[in-house]
Amino acid sequence: MGEDSGQSPKPPGRVAGGFSPCFLPHVIFAGCLAFSLYQALTVIRGMPVAYVHRPVHVMFAASLAFLVYPFAGKRGISVRDMFPALLAFAVFAVPALYAQQISVRLVMVDELNLIQTISGAAAILLVLELVRRVVSATLMVICLLFIAYAFLGVYMPGALAHKGFTWLEIVDYLSFGLEGLYSSAVGVSSTYIAAFIIFGTFLESCGAGEVLMDLGSALTGAYRGGPAKIAVITSAFFGTISGSAAANVYATGAFTIPMMKKYGYRPNFAGAVEAGASTGGQIMPPIMGAAAFLMADFLNVPYLEICKAALIPAFLYFFSILLMVDFEAAKHGLGGMSREDLPKLRDVVRRLYLLLPIAVLLLLMLMGYTPFRAAMLAAAAAIVVSWKDRRLAIGPRRFLDILSTAGRRMILIAVACMGAGIIVGVVSLTGIGLNLTSVVLSISGGSSIMALVVVMLSSLLIGMGTPTTVAYVLVATLGVPALLDIGFERIPAHFFVFYFGVISMVTPPVAVAAYAGAEVAGGDMMSTGITASRLCSVAFIVPFFFMYDPSLLMQGEDTLYILQSFATASVGTIALAGAMSRWFIRDLPLPWAALLLAGGLTLIVPGIITDCIGFGLVIAVTLFCILTRKKVRPALSGIKGRQ
Repeated sequence: MGEDSGQSPKPPGRVAGGFSPCFLPHVIFAGCLAFSLYQALTVIRGMPVAYVHRPVHVMFAASLAFLVYPFAGKRGISVRDMFPALLAFAVFAVPALYAQQISVRLVMVDELNLIQTISGAAAILLVLELVRRVVSATLMVICLLFIAYAFLGVYMPGALAHKGFTWLEIVDYLSFGLEGLYSSAVGVSSTYIAAFIIFGTFLESCGAGEVLMDLGSALTGAYRGGPAKIAVITSAFFGTISGSAAANVYATGAFTIPMMKKYGYRPNFAGAVEAGASTGGQIMPPIMGAAAFLMADFLNVPYLEICKAALIPAFLYFFSILLMVDFEAAKHGLGGMSREDLPKLRDVVRRLYLLLPIAVLLLLMLMGYTPFRAAMLAAAAAIVVSWKDRRLAIGPRRFLDILSTAGRRMILIAVACMGAGIIVGVVSLTGIGLNLTSVVLSISGGSSIMALVVVMLSSLLIGMGTPTTVAYVLVATLGVPALLDIGFERIPAHFFVFYFGVISMVTPPVAVAAYAGAEVAGGDMMSTGITASRLCSVAFIVPFFFMYDPSLLMQGEDTLYILQSFATASVGTIALAGAMSRWFIRDLPLPWAALLLAGGLTLIVPGIITDCIGFGLVIAVTLFCILTRKKVRPALSGIKGRQ
């Protein structure tokens, strides 16, 4: 399970400075392997205390990041990379070595010794450079602005003012203790996320990803708009393993996007379909994006509670995209694929045993195992199921390769969490979070809907070009307290900012996943982003509704009411998809599309009155379409189209 930043790990190439190009890749391989082994062993044998475990996790991630993401990029690793890699290893080892002393000292009261002061200052500078290399320059600038704010708060106006802090106080607060660089974000990265990255890498290597993609092709490929439906299903399946929208676009889009273009979809639409479906992987239970694990930690609820709450919105999200690609196919007369070009369902069914590790994961969590312990046991199950096919069998050599790959994948999210830790630490140090709550309430004028709009825009803005995890941490720290003060419930408030942090991956002007789709499809980046936003319209709408009625998050004791909300929201999603596509049995004139949109929205809003209004509008539009269509055409995705 990875994370989005718009960059991919740069493989070590030509090496400057006299180092052997054959030697350094082995160092990186061994380092990533040691990183994974440390994470796996701490899950199996028991976690060290946080004051030791988090610095060791950061020590591995930071030192390896300087080698995996070299200063010179693709031109190779130089002395400039070896020195900070060794320095990072030493600097981040210091808090672990002084763990017993740090755990009992009073922050900003007890003085740091010289070694601690130097290492703490160096740690902040190294993290800033790592954030620039690994995540984005944008996040580094944000971190610098927050550090500057910690210095200059005394000069800030109004609610932003605070007493100001010295450099030594900032170093003390951020580099020692569990509030800054080693905050709860790194705590989750070093436990839940690391374990699930290892599990996801083993699951992918045992052939589960290939089975999921073949399953999607066999189920949907022969029907109208089949290539696009294959993209949606396979990206949903694969995305729940990878957890990274941009990585998923490149992994599955390499074959789904050319296939869509071959069967008549425009490049912009093909790239948008892949981007929208890949982005949904982060909200798809049971293996969601990294931010979902942070949410469970922030809310202090079991991870399965987060999965349960995400289930209905995730279904509505992918259901709406499937409908829209189906309506697009109907509008342009696009058929399905020949069955000869598709995998046979019976052959795919014979390989479904490769998905047993996912069942093991769910079963163990239901039995009360911690998610990271369940992930490790499920990874072991992936090894076992791989032995049935000699081509996929995970032997000793592949086992080490997979662990090393997992270690490399942990680096990006760990660095992102370090950067988030700087921001969260400054927020905690200065108390700006409480002040911003009053700012949000002031801007909204006390209106709950305006407060939601302000927090939504903040989530989208912060999420543009930064990993979803970072966006979620920032807005959960700054925006959620305001929503709670207004009177919204905790779980819906966190899901609200989480969803908009995720959907920022396809929201222009900085839509990392959409731009990746445009690159693969050869389309226009901005047009692809706008189309992807339209395809993901449910994700912009549903969060507002579950804030006022959490039944869409399966919150509450009335099961019948939850089922009613789900059923009417599903019908509303069909109407919404038709309105956004301007197709519902036939081409829709704009006024009728507007009526259908209104019907869809009122159906998604839980409640008897809104359901009656919504059904009335949808029935009216349906009757209009049936009575005025020139030729009967199937309107739902399960009906076979033209070949």
